[in-house]
Amino acid sequence: VLKSLNNSSNINDDFLNELKNHLQCYTSAVYIYGITQDPETSNYMIVMRLMEKGNLRSNLSIKKNNLFEKYSSLMYIAQALLTLHKRNLVHGDFHSGNVLLNNPDIHVISDFGLSGPVDKTANTNEIYGVIPYMAPEVLRGKPYTKAADIYSFGIIMWELTSGIPAFNNRSHDFDLSLDICKGLRPKIVECTLPVYVRLMKRCWDSDPNKRPTADELVEILSIWYDCGDKLLKLEYDSRIPVPSKSKKINFFIKLILI
Repeated sequence: VLKSLNNSSNINDDFLNELKNHLQCYTSAVYIYGITQDPETSNYMIVMRLMEKGNLRSNLSIKKNNLFEKYSSLMYIAQALLTLHKRNLVHGDFHSGNVLLNNPDIHVISDFGLSGPVDKTANTNEIYGVIPYMAPEVLRGKPYTKAADIYSFGIIMWELTSGIPAFNNRSHDFDLSLDICKGLRPKIVECTLPVYVRLMKRCWDSDPNKRPTADELVEILSIWYDCGDKLLKLEYDSRIPVPSKSKKINFFIKLILI
């Protein structure tokens, strides 16, 4: 598949930055075969592997009703995000449309056009991204951080319980941005497991410092993945196994064997 870069007849820093960040995270990103140039427009294009299952957004309704696929998807996405964060990079445009699938076990991140180092100086006069996935601090003009990517992950968690994109019944405009900054979040889907709700709410907490890290997400989701369908039979001593003030997660899990 070809990704055309508009107005790129001359390779610029933005193009090189996207390519560099993509290659740094090659294990969790769409495979790149190389670059080519459109003979008619002279725009450069990235030649990437075709992901036959499309993106996560187009598969939400399928994964909504499959508990195992839901947790496996979250684990693989968290691992991909961790790869990015370990290299001190943030994605900057993380949403279900940028998670591509090839089979149930392959989830990769695409579109690194807005990604960059954590300490990259941001132009606070310009805000880019898809509003439902943008953390409130970003909507207020603050720089993107790893915690902002985690906020986006929380919205993806909700989408996997609802089967639809977040705030799909609202215009993505200033009013929605303002409501998100005031604390608006998608309505919790009925019958969502309390432990799932708790983690999701931590991810989209208004305070970036209260959000889990990608390391924590991988640790938690790996346990969920290993539990498989037994997760439905779990009894949580406190029903909230992730203390909000603790960076390390202490799980008190008792399997209920039926």
